[in-house]
Amino acid sequence: MGNNIAIGDRTEIHCGKEIVIGDNCNISWDVVIMDRDYHRLNKQEHVYNPVYISDNVWIGCRSVILKGVKIGKGAVIAAGSVVTKDVPPNTVVGGNPAKILRDNIYWRP
Repeated sequence: MGNNIAIGDRTEIHCGKEIVIGDNCNISWDVVIMDRDYHRLNKQEHVYNPVYISDNVWIGCRSVILKGVKIGKGAVIAAGSVVTKDVPPNTVVGGNPAKILRDNIYWRP
């Protein structure tokens, strides 16, 4: 975990192996971040894939960040999004699954 991070109420971070959160990140309430699935088929082992959240990222309420996602510096995740793929720096993504809504954005933490 980096410096100057704000994490809202009822946010859940399920880290089986590796989740990295950079500096100056705002994570709203009811957000779920996980580096694995919570289901197995038969007796398979859990599959882990790290999550990397870069500096100056803003994650809106009730968003879900799934395993293997890398969120680029300065990105904004709209409320209620399900992030299944990497998010480029300085973009706004939203929806289920999250898609780029806007690019070349800049905000100050």
